[in-house]
Amino acid sequence: CTEHIFTVFWHWVHLSLHSCIKCGGILSAAHGNVSSPNFPSLYPYDTDCVWLIVVAEGSSVLLTFHHFDLEYHDDCEFDYIKIYNGISEDQGNLLGKFCGTKFPPPFTSSWNIMTLIFHSDNHVASQGFSALYQKVTRWDGNGSSWMLPPLSCFFNTCYRPIFFKKICCIFLITDVCGGVLTGLSGSITSPDYPENYPNNAECHWVIQAIANSIIKLSFVDFQLENSELCNFDYVAIFDGPTMGDTLLGHFCGNVKPLDMVSSAHELLVVFKSDFNIAGRGFKTYFFSGMRRILYLFSFSGIICES
Repeated sequence: CTEHIFTVFWHWVHLSLHSCIKCGGILSAAHGNVSSPNFPSLYPYDTDCVWLIVVAEGSSVLLTFHHFDLEYHDDCEFDYIKIYNGISEDQGNLLGKFCGTKFPPPFTSSWNIMTLIFHSDNHVASQGFSALYQKVTRWDGNGSSWMLPPLSCFFNTCYRPIFFKKICCIFLITDVCGGVLTGLSGSITSPDYPENYPNNAECHWVIQAIANSIIKLSFVDFQLENSELCNFDYVAIFDGPTMGDTLLGHFCGNVKPLDMVSSAHELLVVFKSDFNIAGRGFKTYFFSGMRRILYLFSFSGIICES
């Protein structure tokens, strides 16, 4: 394993020495963000980046994209990212190659290493990508005959099923947060809620409803460190799936935000804490549906929680 890590490291060094753009490297924290060079501005031409994500043995890496915009090609031959289940030299471990504007799905590695490669050619640049990587702890079992609910049903609970061929692996989310939420309704809470949230946390939840629908967000509890500009601990809501979309609100302190409604079928909730002073955090419900039906449902005063 160490030999493979050094192989990728020297590959990254080689690319860095032959490029004016410094990017890539070895990421070994329990969670963090990775993005294309210059993000959210346009990425540069003729760039190659290799990130090796390494977490503790016995764990896996969960990679979730919250922005994606690369030059499109039918076979992704111009600008692209590649995601590998392990190290990039093992071509049989390629999880996917992506370009265009359609978000890649969340990926989970089979072991404690994942490799992400970004390439751009010499023309047509776009905004690039931003993704959250997280450590998850793995238990394996023979689950080929299990009848489990869809993946989206598990985003607000402790357990999440990920399938590899005929083996069902259940991951216990320990020190991570965020994800893609696709249910008609659900709840989002800060890490460890209702206990104090951890320091230096950053979470991105993308709520995705069906096309031609909208999303309503309703906070029922809110207690974060207060500051005049809300630049220490905060919750930010964006009217779309990325931080480049319209900002609907930026909140901190003890006053619950007012209900918010998206203009389309996607909404981004971002939570960030700094290195000191924590609070209880927050809890919010989301509801999705056609505009008229959503308002009727909301004003009926019905809030369901599983």
